[in-house]
Amino acid sequence: MQKSIENKATRRTAMRRAGRVVATLALAALPGLAACGDGGTGPVLDTALVTGTYNLTTLSFDPQGSLPAIDALAEIGTQPQLIIAPSGTAQIVYQDPSTNLFTTVSGSFRTTVDGARVTFDDTSPYATLLLSRRMDFVLDTITTPRRLFFGAAAPDGVNRARLIELAPELANEQLLNPVPGDLAVIFTRS
Repeated sequence: MQKSIENKATRRTAMRRAGRVVATLALAALPGLAACGDGGTGPVLDTALVTGTYNLTTLSFDPQGSLPAIDALAEIGTQPQLIIAPSGTAQIVYQDPSTNLFTTVSGSFRTTVDGARVTFDDTSPYATLLLSRRMDFVLDTITTPRRLFFGAAAPDGVNRARLIELAPELANEQLLNPVPGDLAVIFTRS
């Protein structure tokens, strides 16, 4: 049992480091990504660079403090897809493991100088994936296929009840609601 807990903590530490490496590499590639302007807000990427279908390949949350990071994607047990349409809409579709129903998280997006800002609708269940309502993703153009990633403090924190559902070992911890911490999200283009 103790070895299993140690292995889980080691995997989480490795995931956290890998997410930081990806973020660092992608940020190093940012000069020269700007393609066109959007009238007064400065140069932004061409929409065609970010539109497409992406698979969620990394979703981890590191609660602030001494708790280990959570590999939320492994706990969800399904691979959500992000669809970014040229019309400015964005959707995440996945099969919820607790209900076996397909869930749609609707929103919109706009390109930024280095990626895309996705804003989910107020009524969308974005919190079930530990996401925040508004997230700025960086487009990694170094790797093939392209990836959109977020690696920073969760803008809204994460929903405590959903976090405990995904990581029951945190049930006895004193956690705020929402829980502050670092979120690592990578969507890889399919």
